[in-house]
Amino acid sequence: MDGKGKVDTTMNALGAVAAMLAKRYAEPGEHGRIVFWLDEAGDYADEVQTMFGPESTYEELRNVELIIGGDTPFTDRYTMTAQHPDRKFAVYLHGEQPAPEDDWLLDMKLAYAPTFSADRLSMTLTELAPDASEETKEAWLAVMRRTPQFFESKQQVKKLAARLTAQDDTRQLQAKMVAVLLGLPHGQHSLQDIWRTLLAKDADGDDDGIRKIEQMGLGPFHWHGTEAIYHYPASDRTEANRTVKDFKLWLLELAWNGFVSPGHDESYYAGVRRDFTGWCNDVHFRETMRHITDSASEDLDIPSRVAGMDIDALAAHGLYRAVDQALISRLLERLSTQSITDTEVQRIINDRTETLWYDVFAKDYQAIAAASALRATLDAVDGHIELQSPRQGFEAYTSHYFTIDQAYRRFRAAFDMAPDLDAPAVGNELEADYVRFQLELGAAWQRQLNTLDAWRIDGVANQWDFFRNKVDQPFLKANRKVAVIISDALRYEVAEEFSRRIEAESRYTASISAQLGVLPSYTQLGMAALLPHERLALDTRSASALPDGLVLADGRASGGTDNRDTILQDHHGHAIQAKDLLAMPTGEARELVKSCDVLYVYHDEIDKEGDKGDEDKVFGACERAIGTLITIVKKLANANVNNFLVTADHGFLYQRSELDAAEWLSEVPHGDAVWMKKRRFSTGSRLVPNEAFMTYTAQQVGLSNTPDEGVTIQLPNSILRLRRQGDGAKYVHGGASLQEIVVPVVAINKGRSSSGDVRPVRFDILQSTDRITTGQITVDFLQAEPVGGKVRERTVFVGLYGRSNDDDDATLISNETPIAFNSTSKEAANRHNRVTFMLTPEADAFNGKPIMLLCHESVAGSSARRPLEQKAQFTLRRDTQSGDNDLLDWN
Repeated sequence: MDGKGKVDTTMNALGAVAAMLAKRYAEPGEHGRIVFWLDEAGDYADEVQTMFGPESTYEELRNVELIIGGDTPFTDRYTMTAQHPDRKFAVYLHGEQPAPEDDWLLDMKLAYAPTFSADRLSMTLTELAPDASEETKEAWLAVMRRTPQFFESKQQVKKLAARLTAQDDTRQLQAKMVAVLLGLPHGQHSLQDIWRTLLAKDADGDDDGIRKIEQMGLGPFHWHGTEAIYHYPASDRTEANRTVKDFKLWLLELAWNGFVSPGHDESYYAGVRRDFTGWCNDVHFRETMRHITDSASEDLDIPSRVAGMDIDALAAHGLYRAVDQALISRLLERLSTQSITDTEVQRIINDRTETLWYDVFAKDYQAIAAASALRATLDAVDGHIELQSPRQGFEAYTSHYFTIDQAYRRFRAAFDMAPDLDAPAVGNELEADYVRFQLELGAAWQRQLNTLDAWRIDGVANQWDFFRNKVDQPFLKANRKVAVIISDALRYEVAEEFSRRIEAESRYTASISAQLGVLPSYTQLGMAALLPHERLALDTRSASALPDGLVLADGRASGGTDNRDTILQDHHGHAIQAKDLLAMPTGEARELVKSCDVLYVYHDEIDKEGDKGDEDKVFGACERAIGTLITIVKKLANANVNNFLVTADHGFLYQRSELDAAEWLSEVPHGDAVWMKKRRFSTGSRLVPNEAFMTYTAQQVGLSNTPDEGVTIQLPNSILRLRRQGDGAKYVHGGASLQEIVVPVVAINKGRSSSGDVRPVRFDILQSTDRITTGQITVDFLQAEPVGGKVRERTVFVGLYGRSNDDDDATLISNETPIAFNSTSKEAANRHNRVTFMLTPEADAFNGKPIMLLCHESVAGSSARRPLEQKAQFTLRRDTQSGDNDLLDWN
């Protein structure tokens, strides 16, 4: 504080003293003539000389004569009683005072009692509580005399004054003093706030907070309050053992045991349980809680405890890193031995999402969940795969077999995101089983392909009819604008996930169908098949075109965006690359859309990674592609497109493991000429038929090349690969496997009505009683519908609240519990969540009154919460003769 500040503070204090003295001198009669002022510490020794007499700054004290008490009590008595009996006097006494038997002024002091006192604490009290009642001031002053060190700091006093109200009792006074010492925000001074800060400091290795509390004389208040409200046995501890660390270890041990101790059930510890749960659930405090539990793990012997726990026991705990590490290990062991169901795995992992360490181990848990889902999907394929016909095989893939490829992709992508997960046994076993599935499905499909004499399947749409059946008829001829997004190598299972994710966006509806892709299933031919055309043919006009597999559409070149744009212009259309569209300003994009009836957008993310990048990263490219496609759709929607078709040129095969000898084809294609030789197909002139290949003429696969051109196509049977230099062998396409030739078509519509908005899943409170008669109550919450599509999951925080009157804020009087409503089950019986609420001591204030079960939800991107409409009312009627009635009156 600068010099001016000190002067101002002194002047304020003297002014308060003067005002108090003036009140004494204003008393009627003799009693208001003489005031004895006792200032043992001599706080006002320097100022008292100028306070009285004609020159005094204070008008009301100018007619008062000052006597400095000391060694002349008889002279002082004579002056006041005999010499000037009509004058007013102030007798200032400082230093040690004589004992009563030696005090020659004792009778006068008693006659003019009470002795005036203006010690610093008394004056500080006047500053702190100018409007408080005398009873409150007296109670506060008693506290201040026990904690004088606190009030030696002007800054602390100033901060305390800003927090206090005239209605605060001594408990609130001391709590706010502690809040000042800890630097808590205004309005925060509860025991929960105080211990949150002390534990945070402990996590940082800082004991400054508790040291200040003890130094300022507030230790007894703090520890007694902790014992009274939290039931921490402070009175059983020696002063040396009454520490933040001891409280922390006691609290964490109590939490480990489910807030139950010998002789006491959960209700006894409801207050500390509520606050502890609040700390764990607070995303802003979660990292601190991790440090806290980490620091106590060895002291509480947690690693040894978890070593012998089974998977169910581990799943019941969530405070320690060692628990999650052990649980992950047990889950992997059980997966490896196939001794746990996928339902159990998903339930355990789903229940972990709200636990303290989930964020740290999320990638490991997600990898385990994906591995378990793949195991369950593979197990659902009963033994030997047998298909009944080409059409039934095609439809079997689009109805269920694709889910295995999808589960494998998610498994591989999740394991790639969890590089530290030590799970070689699980990974290798699942990899082997998936490869076995591919081989079995490939063999079963090959048996059906062998029955075909041309590349068509009755009842299955052909890719080469795409423009006529999917674009022209439903849209162009109906004068409806449409955008066609072609994503290179967007295989069916990836498109199916994309379809569900765009469906989950507000105002978008999506459906997926499939068409039979062209053979060979490579980019140039697949892209050409999607354009408007009457005939497709391999370009055999020049030797340079043959190795690249260039395709003619009605005799015109179809490769490249410019050529495709030219073809589309005949149908009032245009073509553009996705990257160019995304770079366009919205206004320019709208002009482009306005200029045509059909817009083809070409996107290449999956095939680019698989063919020209790192083939082992192709599944990551699939995930990115889904996100990019959603962005493209939204970009076009902002440019006034409402109808979309998302399709592909072909699919692909992929496995992470290296191919073994049985997956390679030892034969090589030969004939008059071999134009293209890829892993999964060859083209050439009059290739020699071989049982190792499917051999087709141009006419058999729907190409218009004449017989004299000798165009021949050969594809390795099943999922086998041709040996050749260069190119990857894990990611391949061009053949006739279901993964390569089941081409998706996702139809999307952007609606104008809010009826298509995404919404959170609905839930109900199933209230079985309207009374609470004990210290706890269990309530059933029903998720009213499965999550999926436009119904998204949600996490809701639920708790019991009391309110003294309609104008008061609601007070949480129980533990607050997060409920994750995220079940995809169609069975209502699987969508129940039961929560037990333990009443805290604050509930006693609402006994006999209505209390509310309230639900809140976090506001995305902030720490705020919004109240939800779901609520339930109870009346609290219970016996409160528990010995805890004075818990809030500790002082």
